[in-house]
Amino acid sequence: MSLLCKFVNRSGGILLAGATLLAAGCATHSQNAGMAITKLKTGDTDTALRWSEKLKQSTFSKDLGYLESGRVKMLSGDFAGSRADFATEIDKVLEETETGPAIRAGSIGSTLAASTVTDDTLREYQLSPYELIQLLHYQTLNYFFSGDPEGAGVEMRRTVFAQDAIAEKYSGEIEKAQEHASANQAKAMDTVQAKMAAMGPALERTSSSYENGLAWYFCGLVFEKQGDAANASLCYRKAWELAPGNTCVLKDFLRMLRTQDQQAFNGLAAQNNVNVNSLTRSSTEIVVLYEDSMISQRQAEKIPVPIPDFRGAIILVSIDFPFYYDAAYMPKPLTIEDGGTVLGTTEPAAYLQSLAYRDLKDKMPGIVVRNVTRAATKVIAQEVANNRNDDLVKFGMMAINAVSSLASTSDTRAWYSIPMVTHLYRGPISPGAHTLQFRNTATGSIFTVPVTVTDGETRLVWIADTGGITAAATASLSGKGLPPTFHQYNNPFHTNTVMESLHEPVAGNPVGKIGS
Repeated sequence: MSLLCKFVNRSGGILLAGATLLAAGCATHSQNAGMAITKLKTGDTDTALRWSEKLKQSTFSKDLGYLESGRVKMLSGDFAGSRADFATEIDKVLEETETGPAIRAGSIGSTLAASTVTDDTLREYQLSPYELIQLLHYQTLNYFFSGDPEGAGVEMRRTVFAQDAIAEKYSGEIEKAQEHASANQAKAMDTVQAKMAAMGPALERTSSSYENGLAWYFCGLVFEKQGDAANASLCYRKAWELAPGNTCVLKDFLRMLRTQDQQAFNGLAAQNNVNVNSLTRSSTEIVVLYEDSMISQRQAEKIPVPIPDFRGAIILVSIDFPFYYDAAYMPKPLTIEDGGTVLGTTEPAAYLQSLAYRDLKDKMPGIVVRNVTRAATKVIAQEVANNRNDDLVKFGMMAINAVSSLASTSDTRAWYSIPMVTHLYRGPISPGAHTLQFRNTATGSIFTVPVTVTDGETRLVWIADTGGITAAATASLSGKGLPPTFHQYNNPFHTNTVMESLHEPVAGNPVGKIGS
């Protein structure tokens, strides 16, 4: 008991330290992030970058700052700047060893069941698995859009490694976290789980929080272009397992399976009612990756949770928890036309909203354990103070509770500049210059992207629709064709009107861009 007295007798210092931590923490992260993302959608990338740069200088959220900064630069066409920001984060999570890349100890999943008396908002931000995979996927794209396919190949292999390593390690961490709750914490968990039931429709779209079907597919695509059919087939299979409803994924999986296991191919082709004559690939084609809207943001809500006091009596204590409130997002596919001919329509391949929701669900047992432990500690300490005839002890507990009241906001930090959904299309196109027309099937809005494809080339067309500005970039995936290009739409902050391309990529220079 004397230790508690000594602790609370230092309450003045605790209060000052708590206020200092709050000033550097992320208690208002969701509010600041919301304002920055709104500015980003309007094309005000300068404001969005100032916000991300501030995060990079913060005590607890610097890693998140590099993610947001790299993404803002990517949407602005500054692929070299984006690549530098992303590299900083990748190097913190992955390390190169004699046998290949390895995930650094404590960088992913180490805090799922961690216990601490410190508020979650005052803990150093740690990338979620789905964020790491998206980061590696984006870095692969950055290298392609910088005219460096060899560098893209390196990042692609890192993506494969990371997804395999996380699947092996993180699933076990989730199970440990779920087993960690005591009886009292289990009651709190039941209360929180009931509140999370509304997230069900979004959760159903994915089977795990740490595997991205589109990332697997794109790795398979790059392997195939490198002539590595075995690894391409493995990646396509993983993509099909995660995104079985996507036509492009299914056809490429079956096309590669046909060359390796005819019996399995026959069964799956019949099961999915696939015309086997359609399982061919043109030597000249386009691959469209379309990023749809901006991901949901976490919000804080107080939930009454039963906590036993010093005598075992139950007290209801309101505790902050993070939740997602947005309903399952309805994708807005794009119809692709070329000179009046419909080439096809994009289909969802990765529901990032669902990955984020499932990530929070995986983390919630650890969040409950920490929050209930902190609340119980405060309740018991207050009871001890109230039963002592010592005004200084009581004042100390008042000071601790004051700091705790200010700090007990739930941790709403996450990567908010990534899309709700990423769509996929892959199909043949004739060599030459094209003006592709993309029509949003939900809103009817139309924009065009100039694309020149060389005979025998596979040309990547990346489109990111933020719900305000839209960015589009093209690059060769097959080593042939013109240099990468970049185009931005609906941005009043850009006034240049000439489409450019980067013929000789120079580190630090963005690809040529246009505003309209």
